[in-house]
Amino acid sequence: MIRLLVPTLCIATSLVSMLMTAFAVYSQELTASVSSNPVSVGEHFQISFTSSAPMSNFKAPSFEGLSVLSGPIQSQSVRIVNGVMSQSVSYTYVVQAWSEGRVTISPASAEISGKRVQSNSLTIQVLGKQSNQRSTHGKSDALSAEGDLSKELQKGVFLKASVNKTSVVRGEQIIATYKLYTRITLTNYTPRKMPALTGFWSQDIESPQQLMFHDELINGQLFRVAAVKKTVLFPQQTGILELDPMEAEVVARVNVGRENTTQFRDPFDAFFHGGDPFADAFGQVQDVRLPLRSPTIKIAVRPLPETHIPAEFNGAVGTFSLETDLSTRSTRTNEPVKFTVRISGTGNLKLIDPIKLQLPPDIETYEPSVKENIDVSDNGASGSKIFEYLLIPRFAGEYKIAPLTFAYYDLEKKRYISLQSEEYTLNVEKGKDESTIIGGKYVSKDVVGINNDIRFIKLGNGKRLPRRGEGFYGSPAFFVALILPFMLFFGFIVYRRRDEQLRSNINLMKTRFATRVATQRLKEAKTYLQAHQADKFYEAISKALWGYMSDKLLIPPSSLSRESIRTALQERMIDGTLYDTFNQTLDACEFARFAPAQSVGEMQKLYNDAAHVIAALEEAFKKQRIH
Repeated sequence: MIRLLVPTLCIATSLVSMLMTAFAVYSQELTASVSSNPVSVGEHFQISFTSSAPMSNFKAPSFEGLSVLSGPIQSQSVRIVNGVMSQSVSYTYVVQAWSEGRVTISPASAEISGKRVQSNSLTIQVLGKQSNQRSTHGKSDALSAEGDLSKELQKGVFLKASVNKTSVVRGEQIIATYKLYTRITLTNYTPRKMPALTGFWSQDIESPQQLMFHDELINGQLFRVAAVKKTVLFPQQTGILELDPMEAEVVARVNVGRENTTQFRDPFDAFFHGGDPFADAFGQVQDVRLPLRSPTIKIAVRPLPETHIPAEFNGAVGTFSLETDLSTRSTRTNEPVKFTVRISGTGNLKLIDPIKLQLPPDIETYEPSVKENIDVSDNGASGSKIFEYLLIPRFAGEYKIAPLTFAYYDLEKKRYISLQSEEYTLNVEKGKDESTIIGGKYVSKDVVGINNDIRFIKLGNGKRLPRRGEGFYGSPAFFVALILPFMLFFGFIVYRRRDEQLRSNINLMKTRFATRVATQRLKEAKTYLQAHQADKFYEAISKALWGYMSDKLLIPPSSLSRESIRTALQERMIDGTLYDTFNQTLDACEFARFAPAQSVGEMQKLYNDAAHVIAALEEAFKKQRIH
């Protein structure tokens, strides 16, 4: 019995060894397969290279005779059946044939367990478009399946807009947030159309370049959520305003059937119930483009109270404080003094205009310089706006600077509030220069002493005094030099009067210097481009475009919108294609601010487009004035 058992054990051991060796050899195989064969001309199909063991340094064949549309798409799957674990690794290509005949795909190769292994070759029969009705039906089925898949995916990927308030008064700030919700794997997100926000003045909240996802439970289902755009809105009209939809596109990576694309595994189940969201042993991955569009939100905007409105009220809504400061209380004539007005708080700070000063007639002033320190966050817009006025006293004396009054509508108290600064006294002493009034304007004059002593003229060497017309005296040059100071003085008076008229006409000044201001902002954007500061670059481009239109068309920032710009250009009979170009450039700028990081070449192209559209608009405005 023992003699029979020993040979039996030896044979069994040999069989086990042979099976293990065969399994090891099989595990090192690299298999090539095709999703359908034969195929028709123009049909999309997949070629996969699969191994049941980990592989590295994969080298694909040349795919001669085919066009590679996408790939390689790497996928892995692990399966446990009756306690036995198996795994596979595959590289998949989506290809297309363009001519009839037989196409041979040479073997691929990869390193498996330290050895270089080759796959089998493939021979694919390519049929003509008209000769294979089955292929046509297959395409229709595939398109139908893709449509079904897109509809199914729409249930788990969507854009949603939300606001912190749906009923406000005109000028009250609203926080609008656009969020991306997904239950499946996304490989790309691209914004397609930003909301126009008609009827609102908006200011974007700075957000990170990469989307930051967090978990959120909605109706018992777990979603991954990321904010794609946040903005602060200030309604400038009353009534029912609509928050425009935002449009975007995502690429969803899902698991579909290998043999028949009309049968696919539920991507949500694969993602949330332990399965591989990319592929399993029975399926292949597919990238599906999905258009997304957020729903429209309606906001009710009530008018501000029409009773007890202060005369100084100019549209400020929120909670504010007022501070003023005079740089010195004593000075001399013609020496400038700085008067600072600071408005701080929360609300529509950006839309607050400079406060008009009540000054004595002997103190001259100009348009103030404006500084902003405004922080825009999830809590809204807050900070301060500073106006710096330059005061120039022209005559000595004691002057009273009347208190300033700033009025706003307080949202918490629901009534108008008037703030008043203190009164200032400015003592002015006589300086080196006095002032005189010429043509109603102040002009400084110098007093020069002249020596009137009589001195004798003595000529030596027998020379005589030159006769009239022989020297400089009496010559044409003498008379030109005689009348030149009067001509210069007259020209100076004309220039000053024209300059004062231009300064008093703010609209004319804005129109005249619109291009200069836009060029300065473009230079600033160029600096940010060279420093690779993308956020500041896009902000400077946006300011240049919006600011140029505001100044050139005399549209205040509170009423500036794409619609108001289009209407103003139409009234001036400016070619509509210029508005389309401006709109496209503005869209490209806004898209880039929320899209993944852009290359230097794309940023340079955006800079060139902005400069071109401003130059083209300026040329159109010049031609309009000529005609």
